[in-house]
Amino acid sequence: MVQPASEHETTRSTGTARGRLWKVVAVVEVLAAAAAPLSLSELVEVVPLPKSTLHRLMRHLMEIGLVAQTESKRYELGDYLQRLAKQSGPARAYDVSCAITPFLLELFRATRHVVSVAVLSGGEVHHAGLLYDHDHARVAKALRQPMPAHCSAAGKLLLANGSRSAPEPSFAHTPWTIVHEDVLRRELSLIRRTGLSYARGEYLPELFEVAAPVYLGSADPVAAVVVSGTIERMDPHSVGRVLAGVVASIEKHADLTETA
Repeated sequence: MVQPASEHETTRSTGTARGRLWKVVAVVEVLAAAAAPLSLSELVEVVPLPKSTLHRLMRHLMEIGLVAQTESKRYELGDYLQRLAKQSGPARAYDVSCAITPFLLELFRATRHVVSVAVLSGGEVHHAGLLYDHDHARVAKALRQPMPAHCSAAGKLLLANGSRSAPEPSFAHTPWTIVHEDVLRRELSLIRRTGLSYARGEYLPELFEVAAPVYLGSADPVAAVVVSGTIERMDPHSVGRVLAGVVASIEKHADLTETA
């Protein structure tokens, strides 16, 4: 639990941005450490603020969901932080992968390459729901780490089909990494026309990826379904055809899937 600030510190910081932030953090940490919901009087004992000030603060925190009030007028943490955490890259990728697992299994059986779901978070791509065999363990291990969007099939796909603008390419991970903005723009335009994204040795020299978007009823893609393997063992055209067919099935049965 956070150590309560002294009355002097609280008074000195009242009205400043730092002081307002401290009050919010203090309340959240106290409620997080509490074994049960707390009354306003119990909160006043550990958060050195006047009761009227604390009451106003709790009302504001309830409005944004940081704090919730029980039927007995006691306070507990709201679901805002939980909802915020679920919007993160890994959590969103996991939710989508769970919703379409039968389709991912079908894709894995048809291709025998690594199958995953990927989402874009900031400038990075996060994979989840990986399906693979022993021969592709190294590829799967690489995909468990966040990848820069500009040198990932999923990243380029989601940039091409989403509403956010493409970041300027920066670091070249391999000789095949796209590092020029005009080249990336042409690549994204091609992806929009074909519906598929390819990355050949752009992040790791031996890695080949093919990605297709999954919308599940949304205007922008909610994720990308990705098939990954090694350059010498993957036939990108046949994999692309199978991937497109499976993604079409996912969209056709989107009403049967649900993302948490």
